[in-house]
Amino acid sequence: MNILSICGFCIASVIACKTLENDSRQLKTVLTLVVSAIFLLSSVGFVSQIVSAVSSLFDAAKIDSMYIKVIFKCLGVTYITQFAADYCKDCGESAIGSQVLLAGKISVLVISLPLFKAFVEIVKSLII
Repeated sequence: MNILSICGFCIASVIACKTLENDSRQLKTVLTLVVSAIFLLSSVGFVSQIVSAVSSLFDAAKIDSMYIKVIFKCLGVTYITQFAADYCKDCGESAIGSQVLLAGKISVLVISLPLFKAFVEIVKSLII
């Protein structure tokens, strides 16, 4: 999907959700989830282009591929947790949404521990 299709679909979805808001709140919630999932899945196609471009940059700079994996894992966690938190907040459960965001932040910290370890090793080698 190109950006114009995404924006047009988004506007049509918002109009449909606003129309259903008064009549059927449950149907509006399901429609919101389905539309959000469609947007998430449609953007996956762009990810392969980004991964290949970043990989070629890292290869040209002779940087370890472990760093790329960590970066993209962290990005994936942040996108998924933001998606879940936003959906929780749309359903009126902002406390649950906040907890999802906190869990995502902790997950990113755990995933990025190898980067911190590598950073400490670099600093140690410079000092010694």
